[in-house]
Amino acid sequence: MEVLSHFSHVHPLIFNDEKSHESEEVYCCACGELVSGPRFSCMECGFHLDKNCAEAPAEMDHPFHRKHNLKLRSSSPYVEDNPICGFYNECTAQVCGFCHEEVNMECGSYYCSKCKFIIHVNCALKEASWYYKIESKDDFDKLNAMLVAITLDPSFLVVEMIKYGENVINTKIKHFSHRHNLVLSDEIKDRSYCDGCSQLILTSFYGCLECDFFLHKSCVELPKKQQILSLIHQDFFVLIPNCIFICAICVQQCTGFAYRCEVYLCKEHVCVRCADITLSCMSGGHKHLLLFYNRYFGQCCNACGDIFDGDSVYRCKACNFNVHSVCINLHPQTAWHKVDRHYLVLTFHEDTDYSEYLYCDICEEQRSPYTWFYHCAICDNSAHLHCVVGDHPFIKRGMTFIDSDHPHVLVFVEKVYDYPRCCNCGQHCLDLAVECSDAECKYIIHWSCSTLYNRLLEYI
Repeated sequence: MEVLSHFSHVHPLIFNDEKSHESEEVYCCACGELVSGPRFSCMECGFHLDKNCAEAPAEMDHPFHRKHNLKLRSSSPYVEDNPICGFYNECTAQVCGFCHEEVNMECGSYYCSKCKFIIHVNCALKEASWYYKIESKDDFDKLNAMLVAITLDPSFLVVEMIKYGENVINTKIKHFSHRHNLVLSDEIKDRSYCDGCSQLILTSFYGCLECDFFLHKSCVELPKKQQILSLIHQDFFVLIPNCIFICAICVQQCTGFAYRCEVYLCKEHVCVRCADITLSCMSGGHKHLLLFYNRYFGQCCNACGDIFDGDSVYRCKACNFNVHSVCINLHPQTAWHKVDRHYLVLTFHEDTDYSEYLYCDICEEQRSPYTWFYHCAICDNSAHLHCVVGDHPFIKRGMTFIDSDHPHVLVFVEKVYDYPRCCNCGQHCLDLAVECSDAECKYIIHWSCSTLYNRLLEYI
């Protein structure tokens, strides 16, 4: 007879390996589910744990909450009269940080008392590869040593700094992604793009004085190793510069920084936007906190209007507001298009009631008053999201690379006024193209005609 001494109960628990319990309904005191298989039971007071919950670790490091370890509780971890959960400012019920359903406080759960974060036992244990078990001081020391090793390998070193009282500003750094030192600057050049995330630079940045290399301050501070929430890999992804890849999460073609899985035969790449996906976020399109759902079906996206089909989304259940996580990451707050001489601003609501008169100033097709769009308040130009960002919003124009298509260095370009013919298919290059950096060569082809483009598609 197997006897278990469990931290959640004062009496010993006896193992019962019956496959079913037809004579009585037995519920697990940890997860609250009906027990239909082996269980551990107390013979004195009717306390039951199914086998999985009985063997669950008392403490774990989980990707849903990286700040602190989660502890398994047998009763409410909160003593306040008005508890605060992990996602809402004030609420009377405890909400699971994964499935967003209410947590029955009469059952067990994993929690962080410092952050008021709580999660169902079954949600936390959904996949064994999601978490590290911490069952002893040695387990804790190993995990802590691994995290310390990451912090000891920073993305940049400080070359020069300025101190203003207690504040320190790093004015010159050496970043691992570039051979020259980078200098902090507020002088923003017209339509300069970051070599990390390939997005417009509109605030202070680090730039190279010897070549056209720029990084947002936020991209400079990206960790060299990170775990990716959406993929739930137990292994860390490594930050790699100067990549041309397809993101494993948003399936966008990207250039610049990528987080790459180093596991043999995996080699997945994730863009820096998707690597930063969190379980909750605020969006300018909605006043409430939005919660992350990994797979969601039905209804329409409030940003692009498409119907959800197993996509990852951010939701506000109270208002039935739903938006693709990709839409939040895909559409920058500020963008540029040749239709307007000013920057276009991402706009979430149409103020006019005359929906039949709403048109896109790029494609001249009708716009919906219920979806997001880009707008210039000065010129009163408005446009669909896709018409502004195009098919390749995360490929930096001007990035150079070498491919088997051509003996010289190639560069990404997008012709604005002059549209030469593709050397491969003979059609005009109206969108993203690849051009030879040697001005005398005159070689240019559509990006979609290149062998590198077709090799990337093989990974989808």
